[in-house]
Amino acid sequence: MSTIVVPAGHVALVLLEVGNSSFYLEIPIAKINSLCLKPRKYLLYIGSCVLGVDGILARVRDDVEINTDGGLDDQGIYYYVVAEDIDLASAIDPDVIKARTHSGTPSEPGTGGDSFRHGLDERDFLCLWTGLPPQYAEGIHILPHHLGSNWFRVIIDNRPCLDREDVKTLNDVDDIRNGFLANRFIHTEFELWQVAILKTPNHILTTDDVPPRHNRDLAEDVDYPPDGTRFTLQWLVDAPAVVTALQIVPNNNDAAFKKRTRKPKPSALLLHYNYGAAAVKHWGKGIDVLRKRVKPPRPSIPVAAPAPGPSKGSASKTGAAHGRSRARAGAGHARPTAEAGMSVEPEGEAEWDEDDVMLFFWANTPAARERLRQQDEENTQRMERWREGVPQGSV
Repeated sequence: MSTIVVPAGHVALVLLEVGNSSFYLEIPIAKINSLCLKPRKYLLYIGSCVLGVDGILARVRDDVEINTDGGLDDQGIYYYVVAEDIDLASAIDPDVIKARTHSGTPSEPGTGGDSFRHGLDERDFLCLWTGLPPQYAEGIHILPHHLGSNWFRVIIDNRPCLDREDVKTLNDVDDIRNGFLANRFIHTEFELWQVAILKTPNHILTTDDVPPRHNRDLAEDVDYPPDGTRFTLQWLVDAPAVVTALQIVPNNNDAAFKKRTRKPKPSALLLHYNYGAAAVKHWGKGIDVLRKRVKPPRPSIPVAAPAPGPSKGSASKTGAAHGRSRARAGAGHARPTAEAGMSVEPEGEAEWDEDDVMLFFWANTPAARERLRQQDEENTQRMERWREGVPQGSV
């Protein structure tokens, strides 16, 4: 029996149940209707973004799939049911899945080097959603630059390519598929997950499922993608009144790229991940359900060597980088198990944020568990070969 109480004007999308407790998204119906013309399909899309696997939409857990062309019931409860169960007792090594610091301010403009910005200039040319010239546009990473390419690749390896996107060569956090040009205001709102980019068509939504794009005059050198693909900027919260009144960054505004460019567009996989994180950030409820089942991944984060002079306390802060939330660094290297859970900060139980939730689910997909099995098998074989080569007897 569900214990979820949904406020008027909202729906609940249940993603995980443990006993009578649930981890779910509580979403305003009006917000859903402003972002998608097929609200049930939108719930299906959000579920796939957070869990990282395909599923169906049902009104009762383990019940039949409902038609996704219908509307939503006020205070209704919907369930995202995955075809393959997510194993909560298994996860990849947290040392390779989590390496993040938080500062609460947007990343510095230009972070990522000249090659990253140069590639974006060749593909985007202007702010994709406002047309502001290059001097007012900043290179923005979809997944934060300071996390590095190893963490970046872990996300990709543990995420099924539901859109059949080729991500084999997506190895560098400074790949332009992990970024776009936008003005400083959009940069700030994107870093805070106030806005997100919806790429259509995708594995669930078509371009016609999204409201018509906001009309704007395009510069002579840019145009919408000729294949009809849409990269739609959407407000997941109510935009500030002045922004709405002046149409500074309107809702459902599509990206316009430089004409006749062959540079690859932003990655659908990364945009879906970011969209799911934004949904958890604003609408997530019952995250304690996850915390009780398994600890969030907290690998150590490399800290810069202390410079002469400052105290230990000051030196310990030199490794902090710009991010999306409060400052913190993880610790612990133990492999997670069903009994012990994942390693946590030594000072006590850590809080979970939207990154922890996303990484937790994506690390427990069938693809991620198979990757862990293969890694363990390779490590075992490597150890056996090493033992065979070691001379026996006393030293």
